[in-house]
Amino acid sequence: MQGVVGNRHAQTQLERALRSGQVGHAYLLTGPRAIGKTTLALAFAAALECQQRAPDSVEACGVCAACRKIAHGNHPDVALITPAVGKRLFGIDQIREIIHLANLSPSEGAWRVFILPEIERMEDPAANALLKTLEEPPEGIVLLLTTNEPENLLPTILSRCQMIPMQPLAPDEIITVLTDRWGVAPEEAQRLAALANGRLGWAVEAHEQPELREQRDDLLQQLMALTYARRDERLRRAATLASDTEAARQALDLWMFWWRDVTLAACGSQRLVTTGASRAQAERQGRALGAERAEAFLRALLAAQTALDQNANPRLTLEVLLLDLPTLPRSPR
Repeated sequence: MQGVVGNRHAQTQLERALRSGQVGHAYLLTGPRAIGKTTLALAFAAALECQQRAPDSVEACGVCAACRKIAHGNHPDVALITPAVGKRLFGIDQIREIIHLANLSPSEGAWRVFILPEIERMEDPAANALLKTLEEPPEGIVLLLTTNEPENLLPTILSRCQMIPMQPLAPDEIITVLTDRWGVAPEEAQRLAALANGRLGWAVEAHEQPELREQRDDLLQQLMALTYARRDERLRRAATLASDTEAARQALDLWMFWWRDVTLAACGSQRLVTTGASRAQAERQGRALGAERAEAFLRALLAAQTALDQNANPRLTLEVLLLDLPTLPRSPR
């Protein structure tokens, strides 16, 4: 499908529906952030609505009026839904609007398509309202849902969607796309692919906005230093991070990336993603902590991420996490 990289098995599942004409009313694309779930959903929507797609083809033409409108985000029958401005969660009013539109006939295309990324970010009343539509879908609608955390969704929602699991991309796939499609120099593409941890979306964003990489590097250095920090320093850092819950989530994602390497180093692996001084630091911390302590904190990070996604108190969650963080001498060698 146009613009989609990797995850051939997921593409094949949707292509089979297009070829057979047996398109389901709801699909749930699962996998980590920034690996291309929404890109695949938009490509499938384009194939559904394309005015020039041959019956035996699975590719949208990319040039008809419908394809151009979807590419520009203004097709009347294809809606990419995100939480309201200033909100992190989908609200009941947004889902009610979807239900209202779903009961109308398509304006131009053959289907009404609704794309809802990260539906784990949904208030309980909104999730229950969406469930009613999944149970009794109007004719001619397709719901394309994505989630990073299927384990946090209602079992009844999971059971009423066709599941399409997606995986992080291989570094070679990311390198090829960065060099061929975005014109990134090979050496820089290799560096970004190593840091992306399978997330093409992150690699592209980091290439297009170098300042984000600098901010990321600064934050990583601050997080790495917490292993040597005193208790009061850790509590102050927890308070700072907790002031912005979304920023706290991003910090935990980055820290997870770092602690993965610390844990691998503790287990004697050489397949670390970080390079240069950061890699040397990960290796030192891994050797000093040992596998058991490193793995224990990695599990604590996972628990903190889950707690934040379930709307736990951010400050309390981060304070507990940072107090669980193993302590090393300030000048480890």
